Amino acid sequence: MGMNIQKQSTGRKGKVSSSSRKKGGKAISDRGIVFIKASYNNTIVMVANPKGQKITQESGGSAGFKNSRKSTSEAAEVAAKRAAEYVKSRGMSVVDVKLNGTGTGREGAVRGLWLAGLTVATLQDVTGIAHNGVKKKKRQRK
Repeated sequence: MGMNIQKQSTGRKGKVSSSSRKKGGKAISDRGIVFIKASYNNTIVMVANPKGQKITQESGGSAGFKNSRKSTSEAAEVAAKRAAEYVKSRGMSVVDVKLNGTGTGREGAVRGLWLAGLTVATLQDVTGIAHNGVKKKKRQRK
């Protein structure tokens, strides 16, 4: 009746899963979230851990494109590749993608993630939709 079970100590204070490790204060696990903001002027690709903490961020401008070339699908693809290679070298392999905006870099960014070797688990469009918006101006009097 009086079984004495001892708890074994792992030697570390907090529990950190075997699939994640710390880098710069944020845990990089094997799964992450990619936020893609595609505007008419640029495309921003941000990779976060499952908690939503940013790991890395790339854009068409930081990938070396200038002026109107930042908004192209090619610039978005290069930016996504660079961000994906960074997190892939640190152990991330599966991502959930959240697309925001109506720019030309939407498909290019997803293609760049795939070409870099990341597995895209889910693809979600989180672009805001106006529900009636601002009141119209009064018609002009004659």
